[in-house]
Amino acid sequence: MKNIAFILFFCFLTYGCTDNDESNEKSACGVENPIENLAWLKSEIEQREQNEVVDYQYSYIMQTSFEKQDIFIYGDCNPLTNSVITVYNCSGENIGYLGDDKFPVELLQEGIVIWKAEGYQCAF
Repeated sequence: MKNIAFILFFCFLTYGCTDNDESNEKSACGVENPIENLAWLKSEIEQREQNEVVDYQYSYIMQTSFEKQDIFIYGDCNPLTNSVITVYNCSGENIGYLGDDKFPVELLQEGIVIWKAEGYQCAF
């Protein structure tokens, strides 16, 4: 049963993520370019780029909305791990996890990737 859930999750992940060159230009949280204009998000991205970890090449940040609020999903698409994908609000607070009682996995289908690691290894 766990294998089926993982396969479904991976299918949602690969279907929902798109390579969108205009993604950085989408406004969120009351700002035109959240990557540049939300200090906490800019800092998170800079930290990820400076401190590459083992799964760095699988890392991405997605922007979407849930219940009329902008949210950011920190994820990775490493096919060999079963990662916890965290959800953050406009203040940079962790407000849950994808697939928990509040945030459905289907949010990946609606979101756009606003940042991905250099040398990104996933084909979405």
